[in-house]
Amino acid sequence: MGFGVYVEDQVHERRYAGAEANAALHNVVEASDRGRHHLVSRIDLYGDTMINLIQLPQLTAELDDIAGRNPELRADVLLLQDLVEEATRARGYLWISGD
Repeated sequence: MGFGVYVEDQVHERRYAGAEANAALHNVVEASDRGRHHLVSRIDLYGDTMINLIQLPQLTAELDDIAGRNPELRADVLLLQDLVEEATRARGYLWISGD
């Protein structure tokens, strides 16, 4: 059971982010709070989730909050934030494939 994390550009060409990104996202989703982290907490473990260019800043804010509340997840959050920046530069998406 787990995630497959991809960065997509604006024409939907995907790059697999790797096993570390999958594990980092799983850790962050597990630590999220549904009342506080509306986007992160709703990433579907079993289905696909696409986070678009408009949602990426919200994702960054939620990741910052999760890292502030869970310092042990700082490395995971930094890895994910790098992917968000890559998706933003590509004017694309963060695509998450559930198991």
